[in-house]
Amino acid sequence: MAMEDKNTPVQPDAVEAAETRGRKVGAARFFELLGRDLWPFYKASILCVLGFAPGYAAVLFSAMAASLPLCLLSGAVGGLIAAPVFCGMLDTILRALRDEPGYWWHTYRMAWKQNWRESLLPGAGAGFCLGLWAFLLYALPDLENVPISVWICMVLGIFFLLVFCLYLFAQVVLVSVSQAERLKNAALFMIGFLPRTLAAGAVLCIYWGVMLAWMPYTIPVVLILGFWLPCTLALQIIYPALDKAFHLEKTITARREDEINDLMEQHGHTSV
Repeated sequence: MAMEDKNTPVQPDAVEAAETRGRKVGAARFFELLGRDLWPFYKASILCVLGFAPGYAAVLFSAMAASLPLCLLSGAVGGLIAAPVFCGMLDTILRALRDEPGYWWHTYRMAWKQNWRESLLPGAGAGFCLGLWAFLLYALPDLENVPISVWICMVLGIFFLLVFCLYLFAQVVLVSVSQAERLKNAALFMIGFLPRTLAAGAVLCIYWGVMLAWMPYTIPVVLILGFWLPCTLALQIIYPALDKAFHLEKTITARREDEINDLMEQHGHTSV
């Protein structure tokens, strides 16, 4: 219903059912999304993997070469490339969570056109931070007597960075505000919805920790599960917070009612 392939028509009765019945929660809701939107998730994730690949390769090479400036530059440029496709995938997942009808490729292209410019600056900043983290991750094992507190800071840093970026880029997709407002909102969301922040961060860190720790053996898994699995789980966790802050469901309902009224008015004029 939410993200159908262009060759698959949207079922109006499915849209009506989603609006009139109470939504499932937890695991039941997750498997409902998979049964309905797995193929769109996968397609958006493959594009996301392709977008992240250049930055990942460049940062990995720079970290192995022990070049901090090159690592930071690679991260920033990689973030510029990856941010638009990441936002495109988030748009796909968020539309599914809102039970919003539409054809996937049409809505994906529309989201790309609307969000790519706004995603560049956050993408460069996030890539810069990830580049720094990757450099430290490779450099620290070569040092002697690294305090355990440093490793704890590394884990906490990537934990909160991942969730912060999720809150940040979700706003790029959902609302039109300034970059400063997005940063402030992301920080407030992390603090104000701390239980959801911790749960979403745990999902992201466990998934990517396993994927990166066993790389390159996990490359086939990344190609299959990619970004869609952890992001779907994490967004499902934080979506109630986003809806509470931005009134997403009310906005969508009002927009649909306006569209229906416009169609009825046009039909009335045509009949006359």
